[in-house]
Amino acid sequence: MRLPVDLGCGGGRNAAEPLRRYPTAQVTAIDYAPLSVERTGAYNRAQIDAGRCVVRQRDVSALGLPDASFDLATAFETIYFWPGLESCFAEVRRILRPGGRLAIVREPDGTDEEGQKYSKIIEGMRCYTTSDIEGALHEAGFSESRALTTRASLGSW
Repeated sequence: MRLPVDLGCGGGRNAAEPLRRYPTAQVTAIDYAPLSVERTGAYNRAQIDAGRCVVRQRDVSALGLPDASFDLATAFETIYFWPGLESCFAEVRRILRPGGRLAIVREPDGTDEEGQKYSKIIEGMRCYTTSDIEGALHEAGFSESRALTTRASLGSW
């Protein structure tokens, strides 16, 4: 059974994908914002009722999830708002099983003009460079990282 956790689940669509793709997956979806938790719950209601999805309001720096319990952690367009990359990445590493993966998807790369514009007008948003992210991952204890600049698949994690 595959056990993914979606960090910063937003409206719930990204949490729904592994549920669709892997019929035995049990997904945990986490978001700091009550509205996102509500929307994810509504979007995935059938899977929640079937016991395949759990949605929780939590901060990524204190997930309150068991050690070494997930195969995959995903973070779609969310690390901009995390309160300290190293500590958040360390918390994610703690909940991943040995060999587990963290997939971070982001559009602004911390150097582009568009990303800089948004980080100036959205309170609490910070766009990180690839180097910032890789350094924070290393500091948090991740043994390897790979930055992809094009669309990539997680394959059969």
